[in-house]
Amino acid sequence: MPTSSNLLLCREFVQKMINERELTLAPEFVAADSIHHEFGDVPEDFQSGPRAMAQFLNLYLRAFSDLRVTFEDALADRDRVVTRWRMEGTQDGPLMGIAASGRRVSIEGIRIDRIENGKIAESWMQMDTMGMLQQLGALPKLRRQPLYGLTPEAVPVLQEARHAA
Repeated sequence: MPTSSNLLLCREFVQKMINERELTLAPEFVAADSIHHEFGDVPEDFQSGPRAMAQFLNLYLRAFSDLRVTFEDALADRDRVVTRWRMEGTQDGPLMGIAASGRRVSIEGIRIDRIENGKIAESWMQMDTMGMLQQLGALPKLRRQPLYGLTPEAVPVLQEARHAA
């Protein structure tokens, strides 16, 4: 399958399965024996195949009824497609034990799909889960003060280095 076809498959997967919420289309996009490394610590029965992918996506679609995913970048090479995407939505349903907050989130993620016989056969995904949890109010916002928490001896050295640069 040409790389342009692989890229189109991944774009259609996001558009149909997430943005249009057509989870029943999972078998058209996801191979029956697919492996999804992003599912992490879930029972083995839920790590593979179209049903597992639909269940994973449903977690987020139930939590964010207005969820949208857009591609910021997309690259295809041989049997791999890499996408950098943005997910946005308002949490109006529960998400993995977090009650609906009514808060809007906007996070980025990166996904790698391996395509085989015109379907997603394997996938890896990393997303800004900590940023999402902070935006939902489930985690405190982290302090971004580089000199905070340093020993008193280290502060003058770092300040001097910053001024010399």
